[in-house]
Amino acid sequence: MPKNAQSALEYMMTYGWAILIIVIVAAVLYSLGIFNPSSSAGNTASGFGGFTVQQGGFTCNSTGVFLALGNSQGTQVTVLNASITSSTGLSTPTGSNGSINKLVNPQSTITIKFTSNTCSITGARYSANIQIYYSTTGALGTQTQPTTGTISGSSS
Repeated sequence: MPKNAQSALEYMMTYGWAILIIVIVAAVLYSLGIFNPSSSAGNTASGFGGFTVQQGGFTCNSTGVFLALGNSQGTQVTVLNASITSSTGLSTPTGSNGSINKLVNPQSTITIKFTSNTCSITGARYSANIQIYYSTTGALGTQTQPTTGTISGSSS
């Protein structure tokens, strides 16, 4: 066998096995879901100016969406109504037709439950926009303001 052929054969045998091992490892990692970003992304909440989403403050499961917001404004607010919009449509808080009318003191928490089929499949990814209207009373009288936020994660 000529020197060039022997050299080419040795090259293919040495690096061929290495490439085969890399392909096998990549296939195993892919089958475990390592390359699926939605499997590792946790629950996230953003927005909600004037309010803070409490630690573990929202869940989405087959019975609906639960959202716990803390009043971070330093003054009493009255949460008037809320709505949630997701890929499955619009939903209002359970049993209230959107009307809440609950007074929330500074540093206190309000929990809002939305009946929604957003998370009817366990483990499925979801994303929902939430709009909340609230009022504050101050030197300028009572003012109604909206705040919006987004929640996303995996349904439980």
